[in-house]
Amino acid sequence: MLRSEGGKRFVIDEFQRLPTDFLDFLHAYHEKLNITLISSTLWLSSRLLGRGSPLLRIFEEFRMGLIDEKDILRFLITKEKGREAVEKAVCMREPWIIEMVNGNIRDEMSRMLREQKNTFVGLIGEISSEEDRLLKESYLAVLTAVSTGKVKSTEIASYLFSREILKKDDPSIIQSYLKILGQIGLIEKVSILNRRYDQFKISSSSLDLYLDGKYGFSELDVPQSEVRRVVDEKTLHYVEEFFRVLLSKLYGAKADKIVEKEHKVDIVLSSFRRPRLVGEVKWKGFVEKDEISRVEQILNRFKCEKVLIVPDSSALEREPKNIRVLDIANIKELLQAR
Repeated sequence: MLRSEGGKRFVIDEFQRLPTDFLDFLHAYHEKLNITLISSTLWLSSRLLGRGSPLLRIFEEFRMGLIDEKDILRFLITKEKGREAVEKAVCMREPWIIEMVNGNIRDEMSRMLREQKNTFVGLIGEISSEEDRLLKESYLAVLTAVSTGKVKSTEIASYLFSREILKKDDPSIIQSYLKILGQIGLIEKVSILNRRYDQFKISSSSLDLYLDGKYGFSELDVPQSEVRRVVDEKTLHYVEEFFRVLLSKLYGAKADKIVEKEHKVDIVLSSFRRPRLVGEVKWKGFVEKDEISRVEQILNRFKCEKVLIVPDSSALEREPKNIRVLDIANIKELLQAR
């Protein structure tokens, strides 16, 4: 049938479940077929499309990632009020969540973390072939380490070694895991501008919450009140990450961080390894003057544009010196202008 329907495009979801000789069929008749193959199986990126595969150089690879920050916020900022628009944008970059949200996003995320455990397991996908349980365990351990706050490769390796998944505490062993998890979009690399290492983060905020071993959401029946407390706490971090990438796209600059012993700067936009913009996020209803002074002390060390992001400028007890305030109204203007 695939060969007889000329001019039509066929889409095959989870094609790896078909018989193995199907790949040989595709190799033999690919010039006569108009076909799209879809898979959520992570090991395909290194096996079915790798060296020696009959599909090598026949299919063009395309990774479907999360919804772009600009697109989702442009859509929501006209439909939701203030901070709720941003917080929904953070979570609704994952399309499967959109249909499940009917109210306040923090309430809904707390509910889903308790009720949708099978869905979160499905998000991880078949990380390795079913026959290779050890490899699958290693990938899951890497993801769990990152979600728990082990953001450097040395920290991730130590985490796996302490759980006897690695035989040696050696970060070079996990480089292939990090590479593949990055290729299929489960983790992202975060550049540290003033250091010779990168950090890693879970791409999906919901998956990050689910996997975080400190809270045990994936294993324990955690009370709803405790789930909500953690969602409140970690939402602040997710909003910060969202703005870091959003501003990099609006300004056309590279998104970085700066890490010092005494402090860190979580929003850094750079060109040729020089800061172009630095910023802090204070995602709360009231920002005291002492907290504003600490922001001034950190950001005013830099000779570039400086921003402080808040839900509403009225939240500030006083205006910061030499720092531009961006609230949701200003962000909306930026989205419309760029």
